[in-house]
Amino acid sequence: MSVTPFRISVPQEKLDWIARRLREANWPTQAAGDPWAYGASVPDMRALVEHWLNQYDWRMREAELNRFPHFLGEVEVDGAPYTVHFIHVQGNGPNPKPVIITHGWPGSFVEFMEVIEPLTDPARFGGDPADAVSVVIPSLIGYGFSSKPAKPIGPRTIARAFDKLMREELGYSSYVAQGGDWGSSISGWLGYEGAGCTAVHLNFTFGWTNPAAQPETEEEIAAAQNLQHIWRFEGGYMAIQSTKPVTLDHAMADSPLGVAAWIVEKFHTWSDLVDGDLWSVYSRDRILDNIMVYLVTDTFGTASWLYRGVFDEQVPAGARVEKPTSIANFPGELGKFPRSTVEKSYNVVRWTELPKGGHFAAMEQPQLFVEDLRGFLREQA
Repeated sequence: MSVTPFRISVPQEKLDWIARRLREANWPTQAAGDPWAYGASVPDMRALVEHWLNQYDWRMREAELNRFPHFLGEVEVDGAPYTVHFIHVQGNGPNPKPVIITHGWPGSFVEFMEVIEPLTDPARFGGDPADAVSVVIPSLIGYGFSSKPAKPIGPRTIARAFDKLMREELGYSSYVAQGGDWGSSISGWLGYEGAGCTAVHLNFTFGWTNPAAQPETEEEIAAAQNLQHIWRFEGGYMAIQSTKPVTLDHAMADSPLGVAAWIVEKFHTWSDLVDGDLWSVYSRDRILDNIMVYLVTDTFGTASWLYRGVFDEQVPAGARVEKPTSIANFPGELGKFPRSTVEKSYNVVRWTELPKGGHFAAMEQPQLFVEDLRGFLREQA
């Protein structure tokens, strides 16, 4: 086996460089009106950086992240070697089912810190030990502590790497794939062709779609038009990252403030907030944990490559995920599709309308996330 234990340990010089660049940062001009209307709010970012420099303690956060067992696994896809970083916690129950939980952009494995223990040890939280699962939470290739690809790759390649990791390195001959954002696309590919994947649970429905499926009903057409309207105002980041991501990285590689603003704006826009307040859902420390994963590994750039690599891996026309699929439909998600649209791409056997939560479901509403995933897994027993 080529799996080895791993512990997060960032060189002090890197932390000092981040702090110095934050102190020396040149700040943009804030436009009048809603401070979030044209991008990341300057007053909010100033307050976050003040917290970052004066209250946030990476060494304490690093120790908290290291509470869970981290590993590095070596896999090869199409002749290319990749190192996959992942958390692996075995379930404390009579027959824990393996589940691989995959993040997207601009998230990281940090999104799932609050769901690991309830999923793996439900009895500790007053639940049934029969619900225990074993979780594998990888960092996407090009992200965090996983290796950087030599050039942009797409979600299909990552899915093949993750299937090998689960089957050949961890010995899980069968498993369930869960994902949101890019994790949804990767989980879709696992459901479509992953040899070990038996079922799929998604909290994002725009990740893996049958290109031959066209909107037909009034509801489907309205949803497609709404999505076009949303991306008219929200798709600028994607246009850059899917065409010239390296140019963007020239700016971001030298600017922790730039990386933070680019990421925080998406958490603000894509989350289900109370009165537009980012801190009504998240703690500053947890948001900074996620940002720091990009900064301490210098992976903001290679993470963006995924938006370019996907164009080399189109879903075959007419392809559909036939494995049982569960959709957790969180109300704060942008650009949602009706069930009839999703069923053209997935064999949907369960559809849940959640009362609150958005794009970063496990991080925003960990209890609801756990309950919905657990409910689906019970049905797959």
